[in-house]
Amino acid sequence: MTDPDERFRTGDRVRVLETCPGGNPRTPHYVRGRVGTVTARHGVIVNPLDHHQPYPPLYTVTFRVEDLGGPPGRDLVTADLHDEWIETV
Repeated sequence: MTDPDERFRTGDRVRVLETCPGGNPRTPHYVRGRVGTVTARHGVIVNPLDHHQPYPPLYTVTFRVEDLGGPPGRDLVTADLHDEWIETV
């Protein structure tokens, strides 16, 4: 299923913004400014517990641990990030 609000596709390389775009910053500091790959798209998330607009599209972005300052190897870290936090590389 494709959501017209989604800017990114699975396999896209993206960079996480270093500055907070506003709102509640739920993005971990250790991925800010880092480049990863979109590995899943979750679309627009509706939160029935609040009465605000739906959240921006959500993506799972995968990073190599060594790209986050960890030891060399094949280990990976994933983070779920909203559209407003990532940009095209």
